[in-house]
Amino acid sequence: MANKVEQRIAELITPIVERRNELLWDLTYTKEGGQKILRILLDKPNHEFITMADLTAFTQEVNEFLDTSDPDPIPEAYLLDISSPGADRPLKRPWHFQWAQESNENILVSLFVAKNGQKKWQGKIKSLDDTGLVLLTENGELMLNFDEIAKAVLDIQF
Repeated sequence: MANKVEQRIAELITPIVERRNELLWDLTYTKEGGQKILRILLDKPNHEFITMADLTAFTQEVNEFLDTSDPDPIPEAYLLDISSPGADRPLKRPWHFQWAQESNENILVSLFVAKNGQKKWQGKIKSLDDTGLVLLTENGELMLNFDEIAKAVLDIQF
């Protein structure tokens, strides 16, 4: 959460998230096609699944809270988009990778610069620390620093 609006909204809604025993997966405030969008990805802790009822109740509570906050944290018009991170959830922060490791899921990683001749890697996280991870691929272990990763998502096989 890089910009000031994202930081402020995260601070404001964290008590709501915690009281509801939910997990703030990600929060972004961007401009897409001329429209400002506040996108909140919400989940449950401990690898539980969030329900539509949970998302609906959270949306109503956060919408009312943001509409009545003074001063208004987002004084301009914006679209509020609250949803689950989904099965192919983005992995952006070190704790996201820890979550993926705990669930023993495959991840798909795209690198900024090719490593060992390729930019995309798939595998399970063998280990990780504050700076990066070791990915167990079909070709063996691959050490990656977080700053080498352009994009990472869960790679759910159905």
